[in-house]
Amino acid sequence: MSFRPVSAATLALAFAVMALTPAAAQDDSGAIKALILPMMSEVAPGPAAEIFTDCIIAEAQPAEIAALAAASGPSVEVGQLINTVLARPETLACAANKAQ
Repeated sequence: MSFRPVSAATLALAFAVMALTPAAAQDDSGAIKALILPMMSEVAPGPAAEIFTDCIIAEAQPAEIAALAAASGPSVEVGQLINTVLARPETLACAANKAQ
């Protein structure tokens, strides 16, 4: 069995996830939206960016919300997390329902 050291960033994120309660995550929804919306606006301009942003927040798992809340700004990791949530059928269904 090989042992792979854990980075300080991974540990910090793990502690942030453990410390963030669902209520605290909800309080951060404005900050999370401010993080996601500009990134979504680059690929889905106009009202679609807002719809996708809302659906990403609605469909993200608690650990994903915690990771987004802990993010200091846009990054490759945040983009990957957004793509992961966006690729879920539930997120796409949410966006389709809101677009009608």
